[in-house]
Amino acid sequence: MFIKTFITAAALCLAATSAHAATYSATFSGAAEVPPNASTGTGFGTLRVIGATSILVNISFSGLGSGLADGHIHCCIGPVGNAGVAIGFSGLPLGSTSGTISQLLDLTLASTFRAPFIASSGGTVDLARARLLTALDAEQVYFNLHTTGVPGGEIRGNLAAVPEPASWAMMVVGFGLVGSAVRRRTIAYG
Repeated sequence: MFIKTFITAAALCLAATSAHAATYSATFSGAAEVPPNASTGTGFGTLRVIGATSILVNISFSGLGSGLADGHIHCCIGPVGNAGVAIGFSGLPLGSTSGTISQLLDLTLASTFRAPFIASSGGTVDLARARLLTALDAEQVYFNLHTTGVPGGEIRGNLAAVPEPASWAMMVVGFGLVGSAVRRRTIAYG
């Protein structure tokens, strides 16, 4: 019985660190593309949800084999599949083989999303936003950078939740309480 309680408490502590995360990160590579490619390009990106109505995207990339042609947020499939474009980036450093992308996107505007994504999400911006946010928590969203040499996508970064500091603190406290209970049980039944 104690082992079952311990495992349940540990699982709840771990779930608390990722379930409602507001920040997601991705490491880009050609190997993450579906199908994988031999690109030596790399990158790192973050997506931060702000109040469930906006997202802040920051991406840095380098070593692309040819100039940047486009960049997107794709939704809603896991790391081993390909999904349609949910959001396209604007103002990209087109033609660059290295650079940064930083954008604050308003998820309440139809112009933020691609029309096919809105249509496949139920036809409204609210439903598209809800679908994107749900998919982020399910780790079914990815960044993709397309180049002139690899128009289907040279490097991809699959987004994963980054636990917030408060979640880490809650997890540490939870494990501390579980550890304390184990210690008391060991002393009591020694």
